[in-house]
Amino acid sequence: MDKPSLYQQDFYAWTQQQAQALKHKQFSKLDWQHLEEEIQALGRQEYRELVSRLCVLLGHLLKWQYQPENRSRSWFLSIREQRRAIKRHLRQNPSLKSRRSEAMMDGYEAGIDLALRETNLPIRTFPEACLYCFDEVIEESFLCDTSQDWEN
Repeated sequence: MDKPSLYQQDFYAWTQQQAQALKHKQFSKLDWQHLEEEIQALGRQEYRELVSRLCVLLGHLLKWQYQPENRSRSWFLSIREQRRAIKRHLRQNPSLKSRRSEAMMDGYEAGIDLALRETNLPIRTFPEACLYCFDEVIEESFLCDTSQDWEN
C-alpha cells in the first residue's frame, strides 16, 4: 500500500509547500492534480458564498412581503446587510455576475426554506419560481418600506 501523500496527511503543510514551490518557480515540486482540484474548489466556494447571501436576502424579502404585520428592524437590517455583502462580493469577483440567474434560482429555493422555518406560513404561500430579478433584490428600496424609520 502506498504511503499517504502530504496532501492527504497534512493539508496545511501541503498548502505551504505548494506556495513555496510557486514562489520559487519550482514547478517540478508542484502537485498539479491537487492544485487543480483546490483551485476549482476555491471558485465553487465563491459561488456558494453568493448563493448563501442570496438565500438569506431572498428569505427575508419573502418574509417581508408575505408577513408584513411582523416586519421588524431586524429583518430590515438583515436585508440591508445581505445586499451590501452581495454587492461587495461581486465587486471582488466580477465574473460571478455571469452566474446571477443560476445563483438566484439556487438562493430562492433555500430562501423559501428559511422563510418557512421562520414563519408559520404554509409552503403554498410562496411562488414556486422566484418572481424577483437580481437587479431588483439588490436595490436598497426594493420591497422595503422606507417610510418606516427602520434606520434609527
